[in-house]
Amino acid sequence: MSYLKKYYIMAENELNERKRRNDEQQRENIALAEQKSPQIKELRRRLISGGSRLASVLISEGDPRSAVQGIAEENLSIRKKIKELLISAGFKENFLNPIYSCEKCKDSGIYEGKRCSCFMELVKNFQCLDLNASSAMNLCSFASFDMRYYSDTEKAVSGKTFREEMKGNLNYCLRYCEDFHLPQNGILMVGGTGLGKTHLSLAVGNEIINKGYSVIYGSAPNLFRIVEKEHFDSTVQSDTIQLLQECDLLIIDDLGAEFESKFYLSVLYNLLNTRMNAGKPLIINTNFTLSELQNRYVGRISSRMFSMENLFFYGSDIRMIKKFSE
Repeated sequence: MSYLKKYYIMAENELNERKRRNDEQQRENIALAEQKSPQIKELRRRLISGGSRLASVLISEGDPRSAVQGIAEENLSIRKKIKELLISAGFKENFLNPIYSCEKCKDSGIYEGKRCSCFMELVKNFQCLDLNASSAMNLCSFASFDMRYYSDTEKAVSGKTFREEMKGNLNYCLRYCEDFHLPQNGILMVGGTGLGKTHLSLAVGNEIINKGYSVIYGSAPNLFRIVEKEHFDSTVQSDTIQLLQECDLLIIDDLGAEFESKFYLSVLYNLLNTRMNAGKPLIINTNFTLSELQNRYVGRISSRMFSMENLFFYGSDIRMIKKFSE
């Protein structure tokens, strides 16, 4: 997949910041260990001295093998003694080892001659953040999902009150976040305008991001327009459709509000099919009923959506309630 140059620069900057933080943490660990066990400081000095002696031996005349072996054995003995002192001081034996965020590439960003997966994950996440820049994801939380706006007298088809149904939806989403993993099933949120579908899906997205996964949120009209522009405009360098396919969680809001076209149907089917086959979930929000979805989208699309966990939203438009209560 091709990414804009700026995302590579952002990823490199993040790698450099990780190295700086890890180096600082290692220096703090060394200072703490030497404070608790001053003998460690002297032993570490001898190790450094051994490195200098080794360099001198290697450039001197004559056969260096005997001297090199002696220095190596001495260094091995010193390292063993340091580990013993660390353990006796209450530390783990690797407490002074270099610290890396990625053990594969040692935070270099390169592994086996190629960009490390940790680096490419950073590049992908930075582009996800760009796509999410206009959303209110960081403003929506489960704590602010207010049950008082849902009737505790009106009944849903299930016989439960609207508030009981919405409490069930909230609890499902909480469990979904707590146990989020890949592969994972998706969620289809169905209900009228202003019933909290967007709020709840953004709250899920926010929690999943905090767990370290990549999440993209966007309205169906906006996401499909971006993909359409990139598909038909050869001057556009980005490849959003692949990013939508590969992110850990894709949230499509307001499905059904997009313009009806064969291209958009193809994009939607592509996303559903590719992500479901890879075990990567979607959360889809729609104001349509299930029967309206079935009439709007061909069977191969609607059947995939219906196979997701279906959450039904009931009540009155919360935005209107807030507006007239001010």
